[in-house]
Amino acid sequence: MEITNFNLYKKKWKVLSETIIKPGLESIQIALDKLGNPQNKHRIIHVAGTNGKGSTIAFLSAIAREHGITYGSFTSPCIIDVHDQIQLNGHNITSKQMDRAFQKMQQTGLSGMLTDFELLTVTAFLVFEEEALDVIFIEAGMGGRFDSTNVMKKSIAVIPSISIDHTNFLGDTIEEISWHKAGVLKENGKLVIGQLVEEARNVFIKEANEKNAAVIECEREFNVKNNTYTYDNVQFELLHPKMIGNHQLSNMALSITALLECGFSLEESKTQVAVEQASLSGRMEKIREDIYIDGAHNQASIDALVETIKKHFPNKRIHFIIGILKDKDYLYMLRKLEEVGSSFEFVEFHHERALTAKELYKYCFHDDKIITKDIDKINIKNNLNSDVTIITGSLYFISEIRRKTGK
Repeated sequence: MEITNFNLYKKKWKVLSETIIKPGLESIQIALDKLGNPQNKHRIIHVAGTNGKGSTIAFLSAIAREHGITYGSFTSPCIIDVHDQIQLNGHNITSKQMDRAFQKMQQTGLSGMLTDFELLTVTAFLVFEEEALDVIFIEAGMGGRFDSTNVMKKSIAVIPSISIDHTNFLGDTIEEISWHKAGVLKENGKLVIGQLVEEARNVFIKEANEKNAAVIECEREFNVKNNTYTYDNVQFELLHPKMIGNHQLSNMALSITALLECGFSLEESKTQVAVEQASLSGRMEKIREDIYIDGAHNQASIDALVETIKKHFPNKRIHFIIGILKDKDYLYMLRKLEEVGSSFEFVEFHHERALTAKELYKYCFHDDKIITKDIDKINIKNNLNSDVTIITGSLYFISEIRRKTGK
């Protein structure tokens, strides 16, 4: 029987967390030094930024898989349980693989040195070290410069987008947030960026200049127009992502560019198949007829969700089922969703940072709204007075919905 709870691994192997012995990245670097620095054993594409990280890695994975490129991926948060955050060629790692990683950490004496996320990051690199992989795709957790994932010597940095998020930790301006994200860029490295607002772009260009790094920018060095990708002498036509939303074309283009810059040769026909197959749990994911889940949780992702709704569900009655974390800009999120919503259901869910359904109800200006106090009693069948139901507000919320409903 597989262990699904990360805490059970910690208890089983007596590798505890939460005691930080050094600030910033020093603790995890000390731990990795003790383990022989497994994070430097493979080529790495490191995806940071505010939104689009998961979708970009989904495209990277699908394209790699279709071309026979072996890969590992580390993403967050989990969808069902901790094993799905670390994957090998698209398959969740097993409890045996995680056990071996924890056994190594126990033998090296890492107990008390790391936070939970640092422990999980080390686990991922130890699992990858055992495999003959062509490339690893890493999603930054929060920020970038001081994020636990920012420990490898070399990587290609990919930034899909920058917007306001995690202001308690990263600052409340685009420039401050961009400075944190730009920290993933390595000396003499490569940076692949999407279409960033000018304030963010300036920060990344400055960082690249200071580190003598090459910048490969969407709509400058490469572009995607009319479902055709172009970069130097590479042109792929008829690219039709299954994931809906205009922003997914940009994420797709970033992924193709990063793999090319990593030294892989890609074929048009295989890339066409891959982008049609690429999918990501919790991003406008259809779980039943006319029922979707989307983990939009900040300004940019809510904007993208509303744009997608307007494009794909014009004149449809939209019922929203919503759970939001209290450190998010929930007022902005509500105002945007009210533009397209016909009814709202606010749900209590089990997370220490969850905003109460009562608060959301209070600040929602729409007349048709209800509260569901117990997530275990939620009914996600499409609302009788709506055409489409969308469950959104937090990746943690939709992960809990998925666990409760088996979807």
